[in-house]
Amino acid sequence: MKLKNLILLSIAVLSLQACKTVEVYSDFDPNAKFDSYSNFMVLKSLKSVPLKENSKQWLHAAINEQMSSRGYTETKDPDLLVKVKVKTSTKETTSLQRNNDFYWGSTYYPYGWGINTGIDRVNYETHTEGTIIIDVIDRESKELIWQGRASGAAKSSKGLNEASVHKIISKIFSTYPLQPKK
Repeated sequence: MKLKNLILLSIAVLSLQACKTVEVYSDFDPNAKFDSYSNFMVLKSLKSVPLKENSKQWLHAAINEQMSSRGYTETKDPDLLVKVKVKTSTKETTSLQRNNDFYWGSTYYPYGWGINTGIDRVNYETHTEGTIIIDVIDRESKELIWQGRASGAAKSSKGLNEASVHKIISKIFSTYPLQPKK
């Protein structure tokens, strides 16, 4: 069972990094004062698909980089809690390939012209969609102040690497209300 979960995780993160277009969504509390917070902590318990240790480290490092660039410091007594989830789902699509062309002969009428108006082929395709969700929670009020997520479908089977994880997390944080400090 653990091997299956690890495979699903790899597919989830691969699907995000292998996508030409990763869809990013976010939402935030308009009343939250993002510049009034000074520190954060990434929660260790990722309640999601089980992750390999190096994947956890890559996620943690990428989030730390994004939060630090906005002026926050990582500490054990934080103002903000950062929670990460990784989800996967398998989708199936069905497409009909119609053949509406003229033809010469058929099984029903082997001699002469005719029109083929039937369905020639039904195609079934399955693909895995992966989603990374990042929640930023005000520790004192225990309220969610920002959520960002990226999702996409796997297009290839390239290997997961640190750079792709950083790219995805960077894309998610591009929607964070407080922009990086220069």
